[in-house]
Amino acid sequence: METEGDILYRLIKGDTKAFEVIFLKYNAKVYNFIKSILYEKAQVQDLTQNVFLSVWENRKSIDPTKNFPAYIFTIAQNLVYRQTEKLLLAHRYEEHLQKDLSRTHISIEEEIEYQSLERLILELIEKLPPSRKEIFLLSRMQGLSNKEIAHKLAISEKTVENQISRSIQFLKKCLKPYASLTIFFTFFFF
Repeated sequence: METEGDILYRLIKGDTKAFEVIFLKYNAKVYNFIKSILYEKAQVQDLTQNVFLSVWENRKSIDPTKNFPAYIFTIAQNLVYRQTEKLLLAHRYEEHLQKDLSRTHISIEEEIEYQSLERLILELIEKLPPSRKEIFLLSRMQGLSNKEIAHKLAISEKTVENQISRSIQFLKKCLKPYASLTIFFTFFFF
């Protein structure tokens, strides 16, 4: 009768029949061991398969004279630890996202206020003199620097600065009655 050591020697040489014997002998034990720690059936099945995949891939490093059950259960235990660590990290990440979402959640009322303010600002920008409006839009909407605007419009940087400053003063003056919403204005235009 063939001993487990003999089967392991054949496994080390790549004998698939020896692998089948090992798989049939230990599959249920490994499955139940993993199931006692993790409860989700799909994870338990995946990890059980990964244990035997690892045995096959690392078969040349198996020592047939050593305790094979300890070897295979050490592989299972390490895979379970890694899986548990991944699950904990995923859970922490999900909690972190939930906290971020709750902090950045904007109520419907705030959203309506923001949209109203945005419309008002756009209407006010339309009231600016044409050249001042163009400079302001190039600066705040397209993100061009004063130097880039001056070059593009063939005017001095000082003129650009003055026109932007006047635009901001005009907008601030017109938005004074909406003091509670000026934070949005400040955020988007300064």
